[in-house]
Amino acid sequence: MTVLAWVAPVLALTKEERLFLWVSVLAGVLIVGAVFIARVDRWRKRQMEDEDDEAPRQIGNFREMFERGELSKEEYDRVLRRMAERVGVKPKAKPVAAAEPASPATEEPPTPPPG
Repeated sequence: MTVLAWVAPVLALTKEERLFLWVSVLAGVLIVGAVFIARVDRWRKRQMEDEDDEAPRQIGNFREMFERGELSKEEYDRVLRRMAERVGVKPKAKPVAAAEPASPATEEPPTPPPG
């Protein structure tokens, strides 16, 4: 019975009025859909930005692990390449302080005091 109460006024409309009603309903559905898609897109972009913000901190953590000797040079380089691929940049070759002391051949002898 309640369905007939809703349908009766719609059936009483003229052809032009029904056309206007359905065009309005369609426009409303399109607007609601566009707003929904825009919100989902904004959420997705925000999630991607959060991942990009996290990369430098992760690289710093891996560098600390390398300096403590928990990672080998090859493992550290592999991590840097993977992080660079994820972010979409080519990794820069940064000199990493080696864990072993410098060889004596590369050190300069101390200069004697004048006098």
